[in-house]
Amino acid sequence: MSRLLGFSLVISLAFVSLAFAQDDSVAIDRKDIPAAVAKAVDCGMEQDTIQRRAFAGGFIFSWQCPGNHANWMTALVFAPSEDGEGARLIRFPTPHKGRFFTEGSNVRYFPKTRELAQIMVDPEGRGACRSEGRWRLTGTPPQAKVIFWRETRDCQGRRGWRILVGGSRRTE
Repeated sequence: MSRLLGFSLVISLAFVSLAFAQDDSVAIDRKDIPAAVAKAVDCGMEQDTIQRRAFAGGFIFSWQCPGNHANWMTALVFAPSEDGEGARLIRFPTPHKGRFFTEGSNVRYFPKTRELAQIMVDPEGRGACRSEGRWRLTGTPPQAKVIFWRETRDCQGRRGWRILVGGSRRTE
């Protein structure tokens, strides 16, 4: 019995260490936040810490912004170096003419393809309640290009999806 318990503990610790190994972000305390990064963000929240991760040939600094019960909002700032020099706020274009986000919601990172994805739930808005987008950072300095977008009026995301970018434009 004790061998089984010991084996279970070793397996559990292995999974925990794998989970931590996948997140290569570094916490930066308020006193060490680069001035150029702080200047690029204007979402109304002063931070105790932010996160920095290597991404797309530079570094992304993620800054928590006000959200709601459905969305963890972050402003993402790209800088070519880890000291934050040359920092620029990433703007996320949408398929809707002239609309973009300066804050992502529930962001996921895909470093190998230089892609960022988000899921946004907005039950108080008009039109789509739930949208899912994916952007690839291209160019120098990198800019976000929308490569996939779908949306639905169903806040749970179970039906009624319209694909607007990526694949054929269709309803699922």
